[in-house]
Amino acid sequence: MRKNKKAVSPMVSTVLLIMIVVILAIIILMWSRGFIKEAILKDIGGESKRVEQFCSEVSMVAILNDEGSFGFTNNGNVPVYALDLKLSGGIIGEGNSDIVNIRPEKGGLVNPGFSTLIKDEYENYYNYYDYDEVKIIPVLLGKTKTGAIKEKGCEEIYSLKI
Repeated sequence: MRKNKKAVSPMVSTVLLIMIVVILAIIILMWSRGFIKEAILKDIGGESKRVEQFCSEVSMVAILNDEGSFGFTNNGNVPVYALDLKLSGGIIGEGNSDIVNIRPEKGGLVNPGFSTLIKDEYENYYNYYDYDEVKIIPVLLGKTKTGAIKEKGCEEIYSLKI
């Protein structure tokens, strides 16, 4: 009886196993990167923190006019880059809400010590009498570690309720 068996050497099989493990690790890493959010940092007065941490330091005081227009004064030391305006009920409909983004060029940019009255896309003032509830949610600007500038909306708990 003649045995004519050919096999892969232990060295080649070890290298193949290591390559398979490395390739699987790279695939899993690339797949999981989509679940991990990139940190957005903000630097104010030499203090650098995550944008979310500055949200608690935003201080807004409501401005309510008799004709129904509204806005706020930024009493904190954190500049507000833009606004998310959450409008609930009223002309939107019972139980419904809508979130409108107010861009910096439309009055969303409010530096510390300054005030703004909020206008819609047609340059008319929003009227708080038209809604059951109005919340002004600040949006802050920060940088990623790569240097890209990104916006980050604060959570609703940091909003100003009108």
